[in-house]
Amino acid sequence: MPRGHRRRPSHAAAATLPDDDDLLSEILLRLPPQPSSLPRASLVCKRWRRLVTEPHFRRRFRARHRSPPLIGFFDVVVGHNFFSSVMDPPDRIPGERFCPPLGDGRGSCEPKQWRIFGCSHGRVLLYNRKQKEIVLWDPPTGDHRRVAVPPEFDNEDKTIWNGAVLCAAAGDRSHVHGGFCSCPFKVAIVGVASNHTQVFACIYSSETGEWSDLVLAAVPFGVLCVINPGVLVGNTLYWMLFGLEFAIVEFDLDRHSLAVIEGPSGAKLLGNCCSQVVLTEGGGLGLANLSCHSLQMWERKVCSEGVAKWVLRKSDKLWKILGQRSRVELILGYTDDINVMLLSIDSYIYVLQLDSLQFRKLWKTPKISRNHPYASIYGSGI
Repeated sequence: MPRGHRRRPSHAAAATLPDDDDLLSEILLRLPPQPSSLPRASLVCKRWRRLVTEPHFRRRFRARHRSPPLIGFFDVVVGHNFFSSVMDPPDRIPGERFCPPLGDGRGSCEPKQWRIFGCSHGRVLLYNRKQKEIVLWDPPTGDHRRVAVPPEFDNEDKTIWNGAVLCAAAGDRSHVHGGFCSCPFKVAIVGVASNHTQVFACIYSSETGEWSDLVLAAVPFGVLCVINPGVLVGNTLYWMLFGLEFAIVEFDLDRHSLAVIEGPSGAKLLGNCCSQVVLTEGGGLGLANLSCHSLQMWERKVCSEGVAKWVLRKSDKLWKILGQRSRVELILGYTDDINVMLLSIDSYIYVLQLDSLQFRKLWKTPKISRNHPYASIYGSGI
């Protein structure tokens, strides 16, 4: 062999995986919170599969990724094409995988009898007015809970129009949302009296298994229904009232009280597809309003004298946000989990992040209907 010539190894040394499970778990915890991450990791070997399927690891994974990704959205009409994924392969979830548990236990299923009230903390709230029953559903696992609604809450005198599901520990920022067994839940329902002059609300607790008493509030105009998903601000829920005018209904869960709030006097509230109660950047009560091709962001502030008033925080032309002119703009849905709104602009669906005003264009569709965005740390399919 000539002097100075070094023999090259026939192949590079094979990389070795850590032998310590704790170290490997720390590495796996840093995988992105996309639907494909944990299922693909589980296919590497039996050891990885054992680690990522442990309940303790799953809780730590959810705790590390507190801001869940937007997986897709549910149509307001329960039935065919109920779920649409907004993710690209390999994270796209087939719509048929999220099939809601609508059967009544006897094999009967009438999708037209069901309504979806909203999505929160990874759970979906469904209501069947014919059966007077709500269903809490965890789409990734298929786990669900059924709760009967007292008949006096929905009859000739009263109509349930909306609701919201929330984790019983939603106010604890250190809490990690889990399954129904590990996380008690609450369900709030809100409706309108048949005389169209009152709204009512009550709440169900899975810890007690009981419904609270109804609370009522007078509405200063003829109200028809309660629209749009409920938004949780602190420990208070808000919905929009639709009728001869527009207003906001406030359900304080601590005080168990109900009140009606007028909208901003300077906002032209044009309809239920142009206005939406939202969270402000600071976590307060806000209102997004589409008017004259502009997106207005209002915030309700309490001054030093204790008087609450609406303040206009932003007003941006949509063409500046999107980089293009538009003719028709509608609000299709919203989730306070990640402060994201769905818009229909010239028959295209857009996802708009309200904090940053960053948008994503999805697809064109001739169908215009209300939707419920669904955000979750999805680790099923393992």
